[in-house]
Amino acid sequence: MLPPPGGRILCAVSGGRDSMCLLHYLWTLGRRENFSVAAVHMNHGQRETAQRDVLFVQDFCRERGIPCVTEQVSVPEKAKEWGVGIEEAGRRLRYETFRRAAELTCADRIATAHHAADQAETVLLNLLRGTGPEGLAGIPPVRGEIIRPLLETSRQEIEAYLEQHGIDHVEDETNGDRSLTRNRLRLDIMPLLRELYPGAEGSICRTAEILRREEECWRELVERALPERGTEMERRVLLELPYALRLRALRALVERTAVGRKDYGAAHYEAMERLAHGPGGLLHLPGGVVALCRGEKFSLEKEDRAPETVALLPGVTRWGGYTVLLEKSEHPVSGGNALVLDADKITGGLTLGPCRPGDGLYLPEGRGRRSVKRLCLDRGLDPVERDRLPAVYAGGRLAAVWPLGTDREFLPRETGGMRIIITIERETSGGQNDG
Repeated sequence: MLPPPGGRILCAVSGGRDSMCLLHYLWTLGRRENFSVAAVHMNHGQRETAQRDVLFVQDFCRERGIPCVTEQVSVPEKAKEWGVGIEEAGRRLRYETFRRAAELTCADRIATAHHAADQAETVLLNLLRGTGPEGLAGIPPVRGEIIRPLLETSRQEIEAYLEQHGIDHVEDETNGDRSLTRNRLRLDIMPLLRELYPGAEGSICRTAEILRREEECWRELVERALPERGTEMERRVLLELPYALRLRALRALVERTAVGRKDYGAAHYEAMERLAHGPGGLLHLPGGVVALCRGEKFSLEKEDRAPETVALLPGVTRWGGYTVLLEKSEHPVSGGNALVLDADKITGGLTLGPCRPGDGLYLPEGRGRRSVKRLCLDRGLDPVERDRLPAVYAGGRLAAVWPLGTDREFLPRETGGMRIIITIERETSGGQNDG
């Protein structure tokens, strides 16, 4: 767990009791074991007292000659950008900051101050979310360059160490906010469990350690089935795995995505497993990820959401990788794949955007209204492409979808009347290309 002689550990320091204990312990140990310590502190941009914490950590490090990296981010802004909760955005940003600071300080390891109570809380939260054995294994003591030296240390031992060495710390007032799930668990549920069973915390941690060792064995078997890299694999290979290994393989694929698997529970993996058994399709997952079954391939991809709906006016409109030309004419259109509407049937103006879920078309050659999803399946259109096809709405009602066609209700008369002609071309890197 420790770096080689002459190496360096970067300690993640919030200024709270746990991280101050870890920083002082590693700084003391390093002088004896011939390694150095640096510190990193991230200002989350959420509290008025955040600058107080920055100065506290900087002063502590300055007095002891510990290099200190500080960085300020806006967790709420990133949470909105990424489409995740505040807690998950904060976690991602912290580890991004830690890795940048490790590179800057030439650190061999990154140490975080997770302790036994954190482990017990994590296991219980995972259990309540409906996790499998891997989630019940809790926080690993080592994962890559991340180490957690205090994982078997109790909160009481940490407080005793601070008192023994006269180390001060700051209090994060949000730790008392019971609207946060982990705080509610720590402040209300864990004390009740300790009252009912005094050894509850230790028992939970021992169970997590047993499961972690077993999961190491399962992980080796899963890695043999997965491709060397990437998030795509042969569906046949996935389905040939026993059920328990199949779910683990899906978790491993999710872990390879940019968003990780923090917001994933058992229900998500079971839904992916059902998708792999089906005829094909698409499944939306947390963090803007989609699971896709196309032919013999199963893959996880980052969802590229379609642009917002816009007003469709005469002339050229660019939308979602398409060039859309709207013209009016009294003459019939022959050939081509343009969408043609009766101008007299349009009320409320035209808009261009993605199809709303459940909307359908009654096409001229059809026997009734069918959902856009079904029409796309019949034509073999890719599920991801389906969600980004340009759809024309008239007064809020679906009038046409390219390249499926125009709803019978909005088709022009065979002779006479003004027609709206919508020509759509798919844009390519080499120019424009008719879809």
